Amino acid sequence: MSYETTALREEFAEEHNYRDYPDCIKLDHIPGDFGLPVIGNMIDFVKDLRGMVDRRTAKYGPVSRINIIGSKGLLVSGPDIMQQVLLDKDKNFSTEMGFKKNLGKFFEGGILLRDFEEHKIQRRIFQTAFKNDPMRTYVRQMNTIMAQDIESWRDMENFVVFPHVKKLLLTTAAKIFVGIERDSPDFPQLYRHYLNMLNGMTALLQLEIPGLRWHKAQRAKRDINAYFESLIDERRAGSATDFLSYFCRETMENGSYFSNEDIIRHMNFLVFAAHDTTTASVINILYELAKNPHWQERLRQSCIAYAEQTGKTELSYDDIAQLPLLEYTMLEGQRLHPSVPIAARRTIRETEMAGYRIPAHTLLWLPYLSCYRAPEYWEDPEQFDPERFSPEREEFKKHSFQFIPFGGGAHKCIGMHFAKIQVKCFLFQFLQKYRFSVADDYNPWLMMVPMPKPADDLPVKLERI
Repeated sequence: MSYETTALREEFAEEHNYRDYPDCIKLDHIPGDFGLPVIGNMIDFVKDLRGMVDRRTAKYGPVSRINIIGSKGLLVSGPDIMQQVLLDKDKNFSTEMGFKKNLGKFFEGGILLRDFEEHKIQRRIFQTAFKNDPMRTYVRQMNTIMAQDIESWRDMENFVVFPHVKKLLLTTAAKIFVGIERDSPDFPQLYRHYLNMLNGMTALLQLEIPGLRWHKAQRAKRDINAYFESLIDERRAGSATDFLSYFCRETMENGSYFSNEDIIRHMNFLVFAAHDTTTASVINILYELAKNPHWQERLRQSCIAYAEQTGKTELSYDDIAQLPLLEYTMLEGQRLHPSVPIAARRTIRETEMAGYRIPAHTLLWLPYLSCYRAPEYWEDPEQFDPERFSPEREEFKKHSFQFIPFGGGAHKCIGMHFAKIQVKCFLFQFLQKYRFSVADDYNPWLMMVPMPKPADDLPVKLERI
C-alpha cells in the first residue's frame, strides 16, 4: 500500500472519529497564555469578558491561547474568523465537541450539540412547530400570559426586574413548549429545576455531592428529562398544539417517529434556551431604557400610536413587523448586551486561521461580542442608539459577520424569529402600562455568565401610567 493511500486512510479515520480524540493543547506556537493553575483565565472570563477579549486581542492579535477552567484552547475573534468558522464550508469545525465540556454536560444531544448531516436531520423535528399557523397560536398564548403578569405588577413600586421577567417567560415557555399551565402542580417544580440548572452551570466544583450546586443542577437535568419522557406517549396520540406535541408527532424522511431520546434532549435545550436568552434580552433592554428615558418615551409613544391606530392592546403575529423601532431597540440591546456573548467550536482537522496553523481537535472560543462596540464598525459605539439599525444608517452592514446575535451558518438560532416576537410582544404591553427608572448614579456590575444581566437583577422604580 502506498504512503499516499495510507495517509488518506488515516486522515479519513481521524476526521470521522473526531469525537474520540482529546482536546489538543500543544499550542505553544500561538501567542497567549493559559493563566493560573487549574482555573486558568477564568477570573477575567467571569469578571469582565468583554474587557478580557479586548485586552487579549490588543496584546496577542485575533488568535491567542486561553484556558477556561481546564479547557485549554484558543480565543479567536473578529468578523473574518467568525465567518470562516460559522459558515464552515469545508466542515472543519465541530459544534458538538466545542460545547461538550460546558453546555454538553446539561444538553447533550440537543439541536445545538449536533454536527453536519445529523444536525440537518434533527432540525426536521422543528419544522411543523415553527410554521405560521402554530406561531399565530403561540403569540395569542404568550400575550394572554404577559397581560396577566404585567397587570399583577401594578402595586410593585420598587420592582426587581429579573425574577419577575424570568418567571413570566418560563411560564410562557411551559405553556407554549410543554403545554402546561401556571396553575399546574408540575409548573413550580419545572421552574425550580431550570433555576437549579442555571445556577449549576458556573459551579467550579463539578462533583455530585448532595447540597452542592453541581449536584442540584445534574439532578434537575435528570428530573426534567424524566418528566418530558413521561409525556411522550400521550402527546404522540393526541392533537395538542404545543411544541412537545408537534415533536412527538413529527416524522423523519423514512416516516418513522423521532426517538424518545431525541425528543427529550431537544425539549430540554429548547425550553432552557428559549426562556433564558429571552430573559437576558428583555432585562438588558429595560436596563438601557431605564438609563435612557428619552428613548423609553419615544418607544412608548410608538407603541401607543400603533395601538390607537389599530385599536389593539396586544400585537398579533401579523403585527410584529409593523413597529420597526421595536426591532431596532431589540437589536441595539443585543449589540450592547448580547444574550449569547460567546460560543465554542473544536477543529476536526488541521486548518489555518489568521495566518496560524491550528491543529486538529483544538478548542476554539468565539466571542460573538468581539466587534459589537468596535469604532471601525459603529458610530459612537458605547451609546444606546437603536436608530443605527434603521435603513438610513444600517451600521451593521459593514461586514456580514460584525453583528451575529443569533449566530450564523448551519447553527444559526432556529428560534430567532420566535425570540424576537416574545421581546416585542412584551415591550408593547409593558411600555404602555408603566414608566420605569433608576437612580442617576446607577452603575451595576454587568455580569456575563451564566447570564448577561445587571448583577443586582435591575431594581427599578415602577410608575403606573
